[in-house]
Parts: sequence; C-alpha cells; structure tokens
Amino acid sequence: MSLCHVFEPIRIGSVEIPNRIVRTAHGTHFSQDSLTDEFIAYHEARARGGCGLSILEIASVHPSSVGTVRNFDDAIIPHYRRLMEAIRPHGMKIFQQLHHGGAHFPGLDGLGWSASDIPSPLGFVPRPMRQEDIDTLIEAFAAAALRCREGGLEGVEIHGAHGYIFHQFLSPVLNRRTDAYGGSLENRMRLLMDTARAVRKRVGQDFVVGVRLSATEAPEGVKAQDNVALIHALEAEGLIDYVNVSLGDYYRPLSMNATMETPTGYELPSAGPIAATSTLPRIVAGRFRTLEEAEQVLREGTADLISMVRAQIADPDLVRKTKEGHPEQVRPCIACNQGCIGQLNRGGRMGCLVNPAVGFERQLDDNVIAATPVVKRKVLVVGGGPAGMEAARVAALAGHAVILAEAMPGLGGAAAVARKAPYLHMVGDILTWLEQEVYRLGVDVRLNSYFSADDIRGEGADVVIIATGSEPRMDGMQASAPWASLVGVHQPHVLSTIDLLTAAPAAQGRHALVLDDVGHVEAIAAVDTLMARGMAVTLVTRHPMMTPYVQSTLRTTPALERFGKQEFRLITRALLAEIGQVDCVVRPLDGGAEQYVPADVVVLVTYNRSRRDLFDELRGELPALHVIGDAASPRDMLAAIAEGRRVAASLE
Repeated sequence: MSLCHVFEPIRIGSVEIPNRIVRTAHGTHFSQDSLTDEFIAYHEARARGGCGLSILEIASVHPSSVGTVRNFDDAIIPHYRRLMEAIRPHGMKIFQQLHHGGAHFPGLDGLGWSASDIPSPLGFVPRPMRQEDIDTLIEAFAAAALRCREGGLEGVEIHGAHGYIFHQFLSPVLNRRTDAYGGSLENRMRLLMDTARAVRKRVGQDFVVGVRLSATEAPEGVKAQDNVALIHALEAEGLIDYVNVSLGDYYRPLSMNATMETPTGYELPSAGPIAATSTLPRIVAGRFRTLEEAEQVLREGTADLISMVRAQIADPDLVRKTKEGHPEQVRPCIACNQGCIGQLNRGGRMGCLVNPAVGFERQLDDNVIAATPVVKRKVLVVGGGPAGMEAARVAALAGHAVILAEAMPGLGGAAAVARKAPYLHMVGDILTWLEQEVYRLGVDVRLNSYFSADDIRGEGADVVIIATGSEPRMDGMQASAPWASLVGVHQPHVLSTIDLLTAAPAAQGRHALVLDDVGHVEAIAAVDTLMARGMAVTLVTRHPMMTPYVQSTLRTTPALERFGKQEFRLITRALLAEIGQVDCVVRPLDGGAEQYVPADVVVLVTYNRSRRDLFDELRGELPALHVIGDAASPRDMLAAIAEGRRVAASLE
C-alpha cells in the first residue's frame, strides 16, 4: 500500500505535526514527582524513531488524585524544559495530558473525590465534591496547563475519558447531584466546560488545548451522544484545538487496552462516529500495529491522526524504518499486554515482552548496542527459542561472529508450539521477526544440530550461551503439595500442552480436565484447544481464581467470556489427587469432600524442568559460559527475551 497520508504534516492549532502518527498518553511509572532520565530517554527514542506527536502520560494536577507525573507546583517546569531539550531536535511534538482520577485514584490523604459517593470498581468510596473542591480543581487544571506552557511543551490535553473525574460527572449513573453540576446533560457537562474555559483563558489562543473522550461499554453511563454534545459545546466556544476519541472505562478495562484476541481497529465502531462530528483534527486508537493499517483509516476519513502506542513501545523506530522502506524490520507488538499493561497493573514499571530495552534505552536500545565498539568474538548460542534467537541477534548486531545451533528442524522452541493454540497466533509474529533478523544479520544458523558438551568444546567459541529451554516434567508434581503422589499420571491419555498441540487429534472422548498449577496463559491455551475440538472442559487449579498471573494483562476476561459460551467448569483451590481412565479425583486444598470429575483426556499444566545439563557439565571449564531463559529457570517469554538481550549486550 502506498503511504500517501501517513507522512503528511498536519496543523493542530498553532503547532505543525510532522506526520500523522501519535503516541497517546500511557503510563510508564518511569517518573515519580520528576521526569527521570529513564522517562526522557524512553520518549527521546521514539522521537528519534520518527513519531509525529507524543502526549505524555497523565499528570496529576492536584494532591487529591496522585499519579506518577505530578504537576502540582512550579517544580515540574525545569523537568519539562529538560525533556524538551532532548526531544526538540528530533521534530516530535509534545503535549501533556492533564488528569484527575476522581473516585478511582485517591489523593495523598487516601480520600477520593467524585460527583457522588458511588463506589469505584477499583475499591474506593469517594466523597462528593463540595463547591470549594470544584473551584479548587478548575484552578488546578488551569495552573497545570500554564506550567506546561512555561516548560516549553506545545500543548495540553484534558482527560475527559476512561471513567476519570469528568466522566464521573458526565455519567448519569455516577452523578447523583442536584446542584448546578447534576441532572441535565448541560449540568453534567459543566465541570469539564468550566475547566476548559479556565485552561484556555490561562494559556491563551496560541497554545494547543485538546480533550480526550470515550463512551462506556457498560449498559448505562456516558454514551456516544454525550460525547458528541460535549465536542459541539467545546468547539462552539473555541476551547479546544483537537479531539482524541477512544473507548471504555474501568467497568471493562479490556476495552481500553485490548489483547491479541481483539481485531485491529476495534475502537472505531464507537470512536469513529463520535470523531466524525468534529470539525477539528481527530485522533483515534485501536491496536494498530503497522503504518499500512494507519494509512487505511486515514484514507477512509475516519480520523486525521492515528494513535500507535504499543506498536512504538515494541519498536521505537517503527516510523523511521517504514519510511526508509524496511517495514519488515519493524519489531512487532504481539498485544500480549505482559510487559506494558501487566507490569503497570502489578505496580511495577512498564516493560515489553518483545523489546527488553523499554525503560533502559540508554543501555539496551538496538541503536546503542550497534554503535558501541566491541572486540569481535566468536559466540556460540545453543538453542533457538526466543532467548537464544534474541541473544544471537543482539550479539550479531554488536559485531560478533555468531553461531546459532538448534537441535530441531526449525527455530522457535516451545513458543513455536504455543503459536498453534487458538488466539495465540500472534506469538508467531515475534518468532518470525527474530528469525528474519538473525539471518539478516549474518548469524550462522545450524538447524537439526544437536550439540553435546564435546561439540561445544570443539567449536572453540570465545563465548557460549546455553539457551536449551525446558520440558514438561510430567511426573504429577504440584506446587501446593510436592509431597503427594499423583496416582495414574503415566497413562496414555495424560498429556502435556506440548503433546496436546503437536499430536494429531485422536478420538479423545467428550470430557477433558486441565490441571493448572502455574496460573499463566498456558492453561487458557489448553482450554481453548480442547474446546475447539468440541470437548467439555473442567479446569482445576490450586489458585483462588483462574490464571491469576495473566489477570493483570487483561487476558483472563476474554478467556472467561469465551469459556462461558461452552461447557466449562472451574474448580479453584484444589489438588488433582488421582487420574482414572474416565474420571479424576479432585481434592479441595482447604478441606471438604473429594469429588469425581469426568475426564477422557487430562492435560497437565505444571512447572517445567530446565534443560541445563550442558551448562552444568561445562560450568567452571569454559571462561565465558552463560545460561539464559528457561534453561536457567522455567518462566515465560518476557524473561527469556530479556535475558537474551542482556547477556548478549554485556559481551565486551
């Protein structure tokens, strides 16, 4: 597809944006009170990579709602100036999203503000705002906007979406007020309108002011027509220069950050008609990954700018690589949410499964590695899964001579099996990219090559990296009761997920049981696979809920929605005690009666065992020997790729 729209500049108010690609506001947790070096380096890498506009993550405007960027006083101004010194030479424009979380994010005193005392789904009960609170909040937004201007930023965005304070006032469900801020739509719009008036008056007409809006997917609440009315009112008074329309709120968080199960452009059916009513530049989002996808939306006239956040987390050089004619070199986002949304929801810093340099751009970015002089060494990587391919890729990028030995006829390791599961096909995108890059960078790839310790010794490499992965242990070991033996574990109808996904489906009966001892996405993949074969599935887990370690990635919800449409049963806080030929004995961990569950097929999702024999045999013998990924300890792809990157980048 010819990219005739993506690279066109566009004017928003007084600011010219060099192209149509935007990074809308998203949390990083790289900052606390100030804009740290990591925060600046993260944004600078995307500026260098060609992004046209970035809207910085939510800046709290008042101590009554606290975020990771705090625009409470003038202390933020020099930090903004330092950021702009780094960004300005690259041409990317910077706006700041201004925010108050209302009921969802209490302030320093632990109390939340909102229109009414309706509890938040996040577990807080706010107090209804008094008039003095409203006056304080309006002034706080205006003062924060002026600090952005004085700090050298080009604009601000008022966050009126996703269930935060303005959404709470706009919603007829959450706003039960009887004063001038409740009741009619005009009254419910009043807080945002008054805030926009105050912001515009404070910063003037030559500074960009925008608004982000969204409709809820809840049965009641803020609807499309409310957003349309708000846009018309804001435009009529000249209060905004652009609109940024997305989808959802905390009543269905998945809508705000959809996973790989969700199609590209999923927000457009809601956001598109709202955006269409505006006469100003319009931004939309929707899990877009390529500039071709963005181009299509621009051609259709649905929007004027396209948000591509996770795509540019995965590859900061997405725009530059595509513009230079190398879209195949763009590292793909696989929408797993594991490093970005998942780590944030667990209270950590944002990361990325496919790009371990996120948050460490000054040490681990590809451009830094390629530009750092090294003494060329012969590097042997044994094992061609994600960890091994990333190690080989980065070592070659750094200028070393690299051999990648893989025992199987193809690269990918266990991840190449995982991609066969329903809804996990996008895992294959990063495997394909790693394989292409390994070959492009001149790695000597040796398939069908099982390396013994003697083979490694004979290769005479300066550096050896063991990335041989792990394997299902299939002995019935369960973490909740490692002393207990699982009776019947060695029967032919007891499978690992590797068996399930690689063996040709046989006559497997009607009922299946999945034992999930791990709590990650592997169990979801097993259930999906069995259901795709028409089986009724019972999932037994020691955890108090299904797959707790993917809950933070928002992938549990769509799985439960799928499972609920078929024959599915969930048994939590339980141990699999015995496997029979047609049923299993399930024992509650917290006491109570055992139960028999029908099972013609049993799939064990238990912790793997590392294949580390080579490392153990060679340890102490070779001067530069490393073990990475599952060979070091069975975990997941995020850990595997990160270790491959870090070990290869550390070679002198």
